[in-house]
Formats: sequence, C-alpha cells, structure tokens
Amino acid sequence: MQATEISTKKIQRIGSETISDKILYKAIYKSIGVKRRFNKTWSPDYIRNHLVKKELIYHPFWIVKNLVVAARPPFPPKKTPNIIFIDAVSGYRGLFTKVPPLKDEEVEMDVLVKVQLPEEELDKYIKNVQQKQINRSYVLKKPHHEVKEVSLVYLPIWKAKIKGDQINETFYINGNSGESEKYMSERWKNRKDLLE
Repeated sequence: MQATEISTKKIQRIGSETISDKILYKAIYKSIGVKRRFNKTWSPDYIRNHLVKKELIYHPFWIVKNLVVAARPPFPPKKTPNIIFIDAVSGYRGLFTKVPPLKDEEVEMDVLVKVQLPEEELDKYIKNVQQKQINRSYVLKKPHHEVKEVSLVYLPIWKAKIKGDQINETFYINGNSGESEKYMSERWKNRKDLLE
C-alpha cells in the first residue's frame, strides 16, 4: 500500500501559541450570545459534546511596513513607523497598534485559505489606509509615506461546527487569543471591503 504524500508549505504565522481545546470551548460558549447563555443547558461541556467538526485553518493577511515622514521645517522630518494589515480575502484593512509576533511554521496546503487579493492589487488598499486612517491625524500638511516591506502572513483560526437540538452553527475563533472572528467571517462572505 502506497502512502499518500501531503504537500506542505512554510508560512509565517501571526502569534506563537495556539489556544487549547478547553479555551476553545469557553471561547465558543462566550461567542454564542447572552440570550443563549441564560439557558442552563448551555455550557462549555455542551459545546464540547455537540462539536461535530473542528479544524485549524490559516487565514491570509498582507502586512505592510509603512514609514510616515512628516515634514516640520526648520526641524528634521518626523519619521513614524506603522504596520498596515489587509485581509487577503475580504479586503478589510487597518492599522496594528503594535507589531504582532511572527513565527515560521510548516503547514499542510489544505488548511491554508486561498488568497483572493494578490500583491499586485495592494497599492489601492495601502493608499486607502494611508489617506483615510493615517493622514486624518495630520491637520495641516499631509505626510509622505514610504512602503518598506510587504509580506503575506497567516492568522490561525479555529473553524468549529456545533450541531445539536438548539444549534447548528459554525464558529470562527482566533487561534491565538480565543476571540470570536464572527465580524471578520461575515466580511469574508459579503466581501464589501473590496475596492474597485
């Protein structure tokens, strides 16, 4: 009998530790909503017992190292580094408040979410963040921007399907923090953040 070869890819993932199963069940329980939590049958154990499928997927994000150069004559220009993120599926974008830790990891190809937004199309998304989010904090003269580096990174997300008498739902939970990714998962489906 011949073993099937699984193709893998070396990626950079955001974060270094993946949450445990126990934390995952608590995170799903927390994200089911207040109304459901008042029902006494709901608990992290109920979630665990009605979990029909869970998989750790890796969602693609573009990370852009951006340098903001603000002229202040007669003084030298003020240089401020920023990290712009762009969801490579939905186009949702913004700024990281701090640089996320990155870790090299080898993962199977079938757990990588396909990139929908190629690097060639990033310019308009980068400019959008620069103009609508960074520049608005500069009242008079707008700064100059220098893109230093663009890289593709992956965020680990637990995709968990819960099925029972009272529920049939798929939950997306951040694999690093245990926070619900419901808001982002809706944007992946409706893709309303994509620019023309």
